[in-house]
Amino acid sequence: MNGIVSAFLLVSALVLPLLLAFPALHRRLPWPVHIALLPAVALVFIPVDYCIELPWFQLGSGLGLDAGSRWWLAISVVVWGVAATSLHAPDGRDVYHPQTSLFLLSLAGQLGAILATDLVCFFAFTTLMGYACIGLLLADADESTRRAGRVYLVLLIFADIILFEAMVMAEAITEDLGFAILAHAVSLTKSSDLYLSIVIVGFALKVGLWPLHIWLPLAYASARPATALLLWVGPVATGLLGIVRWLPLGEMAAPMPGILLQAVGAVTILYVILFGFMRAQRKQLPAYVAIIVTGSFVMGLGAGLSDPALWNRYGDLAPIFIFTVGLGLAIMIVSFECYKAKGKVSGSKRADRTALEMEHWFKAFIRWGRRTGTDTLPKFRASWLARWDELWQKRVWQRAFDAGEYFLQRWSIAVTLFLLLVIVTVVLLLLDARSVL
Repeated sequence: MNGIVSAFLLVSALVLPLLLAFPALHRRLPWPVHIALLPAVALVFIPVDYCIELPWFQLGSGLGLDAGSRWWLAISVVVWGVAATSLHAPDGRDVYHPQTSLFLLSLAGQLGAILATDLVCFFAFTTLMGYACIGLLLADADESTRRAGRVYLVLLIFADIILFEAMVMAEAITEDLGFAILAHAVSLTKSSDLYLSIVIVGFALKVGLWPLHIWLPLAYASARPATALLLWVGPVATGLLGIVRWLPLGEMAAPMPGILLQAVGAVTILYVILFGFMRAQRKQLPAYVAIIVTGSFVMGLGAGLSDPALWNRYGDLAPIFIFTVGLGLAIMIVSFECYKAKGKVSGSKRADRTALEMEHWFKAFIRWGRRTGTDTLPKFRASWLARWDELWQKRVWQRAFDAGEYFLQRWSIAVTLFLLLVIVTVVLLLLDARSVL
């Protein structure tokens, strides 16, 4: 009985948002997005891991929920519920019918990506979610947000093409595209480095790693609260979930891709701390926090690729990290909107004192980080230059010794030839002297 209920909830979590996306249906219902979230809410509170196979759907896909994906589902339910509340009037009447349809399509795409157990299903639902999010960005937006939507559209198209190639490559490696079997199969193939490179590039385009992050601050600058709430939990967090599932983490050691991910993550964090926060508007602060979190998460993925034992030990903390960060970003965005609304209601042009104090302490922390970096980075630079000079001197001496050995080898040959010439000359002289005598 529990299996039937779980299977029904898994299918309903995807089918109900797709059905309610039709305007003829959601216009007749109060709070249609909240109704669409009900099966997902039930799945969060059912402490049972369950998986179903759908052989008739997309070349034999499957849906499932385990302890890790339940954290992703929980933060999605919370953020989508809060964002859906901002889309409606207090009486429950739907205000933006076109946006509600896009909202429900994006919701169905993200829930499908979380519940997917194979590459094909995950790819299909993330594609649906991505283009629906672009529609949300472009609906009733100003020029800055439309520019962000255009940039993200280009990145998303390239990302989908690259990830489709990775999926075709995975199909050539193994016929079963389930995440667990695929990770083991990729770890045994000779083309694993190529597969890892394709997947990393594809998801870097999706999540907005540096220097591909430009669309996030632009989108947060003037996006509506509902859209701003969804930008993290939708494209970014789901993209991070995709990296975790598509990469063979814990199955194989890949030092070079791991080091590359750690370097990109570190550069992303340093860029935001040194340049992003200082020129960011208040509404853009969540975007830069999201970029820092993405860089930190990518550094963790790089460490897991370099050392599989490290990922097997701490990999279960990744969903909890995403849940905590998503909740914090949601609180930050809602707080900014509340302060903004409070200022409009009061009719006062002065900023809220609490918000200014928060911003003051936040900027003070950033200045401290920059000062620390200014004091620390030259020391690292000096140490690296000292190591480089030491290695260069060793290289110069090595070249000198090699050259000396080379010339000594050639000199011994020359001395040997000279001695042979002297011996031959002496022998010829002796023979000539005997003939004269």
